[in-house]
Amino acid sequence: MKKLISFTLLVFILTLTNSAYAQFGEPEVQEKETPRNLFDEGYRAGFGFNFMLSDFGIGAGGQFRLGLSRYTEGIITLRVSALKDPTEQTFTNYFGYQTIPGKYQRVLSVPLYVGLKKRFFAEDISDNFRVFSSLSAGPAFAFSYSYFKDYNGNGYREADPRLFLITEPVNDIFSGWNNSETHWGLGGEFVIGVDFGENFSNLSSVQFGYTMNYFSNGIQVLEACQPDLSRINQAPINPCGSGIQTISVGPNNDQAPFEKANDPRKYFGSAQISFVFGWMW
Repeated sequence: MKKLISFTLLVFILTLTNSAYAQFGEPEVQEKETPRNLFDEGYRAGFGFNFMLSDFGIGAGGQFRLGLSRYTEGIITLRVSALKDPTEQTFTNYFGYQTIPGKYQRVLSVPLYVGLKKRFFAEDISDNFRVFSSLSAGPAFAFSYSYFKDYNGNGYREADPRLFLITEPVNDIFSGWNNSETHWGLGGEFVIGVDFGENFSNLSSVQFGYTMNYFSNGIQVLEACQPDLSRINQAPINPCGSGIQTISVGPNNDQAPFEKANDPRKYFGSAQISFVFGWMW
């Protein structure tokens, strides 16, 4: 009888143990969901408006995207933006009037970049926060035009009426195009960004990166020559070539020698942040 009771108790305990393990034991391993992607869901192309902010100012354009595989896209970017010399300094007076001492030309750049865009961490980050990077390169066209009205054609802006016989005003951004130059170069950009949203038909991206342009012949952004007011009526030490060698200053028409000041700039590079808004199909 005692053996029967002991056996019954043992069976009861084992039953409780198995039931508790089944209820509180390790959970079953769940299979990892396959990340969604535009390519498999039929979104093979897209277009977005591109807005950019860099050290050179603002820029705008468009970007075309073409799906190549699950996480890879080809991209074509066309954008218009300004180029500046990194040493420029802008001053604003009480009336909002701005001037940039030593500036010779404004420059507009129109690069056409072709590149590849690759999504990363697809299996680790949610599909509504798609991290990517892209690398692009291509030709860059630039258009430069006069920053000021150069009445006497000496390439230097006479702005102080106390020193010079004339005062040359600054052109607005829509003036001075009749005295312009065109330039061809190469450019490129590298960006790291995020595509947002679970609705793949809407294109919404933010990008951080670096953009660059190179012009082999250079662009004369700042004045090539400037007068040395400390050497009145003396010969120039570093003359500017066969052009005008001196400039009249003061009430006695003293002659200040022109000295070489700035070389044409070949390389333009800047960090940037850009936004892309559009749609996929």
